[in-house]
Amino acid sequence: MAQAMAARIGAINQDPAEGEDGDRQFVTALARGLQVLRVFGDAAEMLGNREIAARTGLPKPTVSRLTHTLLSLGYLVHDPEGERYGLGPAVLALSAAFLRQNSFPQMVRPFLQDLATAVQAHVALGLLDGLSSVYVQLWRGQGQRIVLSSEVGYRLPLARSAMGMATLASLDEAERAALVTRLRRDGTDAARLDQTYDRCAGEIARHGFCVGIGIWHQDINAVAAPIHAPGGRGQFAVNVSGPAFLLTEEVLRRDTGPKLMETIERMRALGIVD
Repeated sequence: MAQAMAARIGAINQDPAEGEDGDRQFVTALARGLQVLRVFGDAAEMLGNREIAARTGLPKPTVSRLTHTLLSLGYLVHDPEGERYGLGPAVLALSAAFLRQNSFPQMVRPFLQDLATAVQAHVALGLLDGLSSVYVQLWRGQGQRIVLSSEVGYRLPLARSAMGMATLASLDEAERAALVTRLRRDGTDAARLDQTYDRCAGEIARHGFCVGIGIWHQDINAVAAPIHAPGGRGQFAVNVSGPAFLLTEEVLRRDTGPKLMETIERMRALGIVD
């Protein structure tokens, strides 16, 4: 649960260093505080200031001041010795507010649960956050025997996932170009990114969905499609994934992908998605 809460805090899509250049409205101290909170999204245990500094690249004295402030406000808690930190209860209030203000995940829930049961696979609703798609909701098929170790708050990299490709395809040209520039600067193989995106964008244009064969993990295959919330509140995508020996490329293209599109069309007919 704590990992999910941390992921939802990540509402800023810029690295702190990016906003410092010529933007007088950008509050660097706030961005750094959020940067500290974000590191807990991938942490399986409590972290000390030294570890947080290593993960954020911020100086340790700066991290010490930030963790002290966040602890005082209830966004962090510390262990009995006071040397290591974890997410605090104030983070839960932000998560609850997110769900109250964005009813879309709740509206699509019954449809995507039915899809998960129909295909006996994991179905996730993801939301663009920085260079990742974050699982906002996750469904497993009723009676599903093989369960992947993902959960709400799980992050899939844009450059190496079918969900990421579907998300990129849903953006307008300027937004996509800006994200691709950041991905390349982050170390993504530009040629591989362009090749994967061109293929996936073509599949989405023809069929509405794209297929990922071992893009994220060699033993996991997936199919994904962009999905548009009314009013344009966030860039969502739906991802259906499972073990490669069950969700073969043939199964994904012949069965899973079309069922995903049928589900989206049902929601569109009811005005739940644009």
